[in-house]
Amino acid sequence: MQSEENVFGENDGSSYSATLCQADGVWYCASFVVDEHNILLNGETWPTRDAALEAIRRIASGDRAPL
Repeated sequence: MQSEENVFGENDGSSYSATLCQADGVWYCASFVVDEHNILLNGETWPTRDAALEAIRRIASGDRAPL
């Protein structure tokens, strides 16, 4: 089963939107935009929704680079 969720937020002055998807027990980002720039996440996956949200918040703020 696959589920999909659109999330939006701001972190450290950057605004972001992402489409989070869950399939086969992992979460991944189908699309990720920070300050109107598409960000490629190169197939990153996370074990939980919370882990995915934390990762995209950190990437949006510049605290972490995409893999």
